[in-house]
Amino acid sequence: MDFTILFNSRGRVRLLKEMLSSIEQTAFNLDDIEVLVNFDTDDYESLQNLPAIKEQFPFMKEFINPRELNIHINVNKMAFKAKGKYIWALGDDCHIQTAHWDKIAKGKFEEYFMHYPDRVAMGAVESTSVDKNVEHMWYTDAPILTKEGRDALGFLIHPHFISLGADVATYLIYHKINRIIDMKDISFDHVTHNTLQKVVNPDRTAAEYRQRQNKVQRIDPWNHDYSADIERIKRQFT
Repeated sequence: MDFTILFNSRGRVRLLKEMLSSIEQTAFNLDDIEVLVNFDTDDYESLQNLPAIKEQFPFMKEFINPRELNIHINVNKMAFKAKGKYIWALGDDCHIQTAHWDKIAKGKFEEYFMHYPDRVAMGAVESTSVDKNVEHMWYTDAPILTKEGRDALGFLIHPHFISLGADVATYLIYHKINRIIDMKDISFDHVTHNTLQKVVNPDRTAAEYRQRQNKVQRIDPWNHDYSADIERIKRQFT
C-alpha cells in the first residue's frame, strides 16, 4: 500500500461525498490508496447516511469514536493504523485537484530518499487556503508524512494543538530540520478556506471549532517551542 488518506468527517455529508469523489477521480491507482475516515458518535446525519456512502465509495474505511475536544486525537489514532508508506492528513472540506497526484508524490518521495535513506520527510502540497500568507511564510495545511516520519515524531498532526495551528506546527518542525519535499504542483481546494470571506465567516462547524479552541487554548504555533520534537526526530536520522 503506497498511500493512506485520513481525516475527520464533521457532519457535512455533501462535502464528504465530494471529497471522496475527488480521490476517486484523481488517483492514478485507487487500489493502492486506503482512505480512513473518523465519524463522531454524535454525528447522526453522517451515521444515518453511512451505508449509502460506503456503497458509493467502497474504498473508504470508517472509524466511529466519541467526539473529542482535540480533533487530532482520532486523526492520530488512524495514523497508526495506516498501512500506507505515505500518510496524507486532509479534511472533508479538501477536494483534490491534481490528476495522478499519487504517482507524482511517490516519484518525488522516492527520488528524495535516494539521498536520505532514513525516509524521514514531509511532502508539502499546495491549497486554496487564503489565510496561509496573510501574516507568515507559506506553509502546507495538509502535510504528507512518511510512516517513518510519523514514527519519529510519535504523531502525524501535532497533538498539542487542539484544532487551529496543528498543521503549522508539523510544517515548522520539518522546516527546521530541512526535511521538506516541495510538492506544490499537487493542489487541493480547501473549500471552507478558499476565500477571505469564508475565513472570516467560516461555516457552522468550523466556527464551532474556532470558538471552542479560543476558549481553552491560546497558543501561537509560529512561536511555540518545538525543540523537544526536533531533538526526538533527529535521533532517527541515519
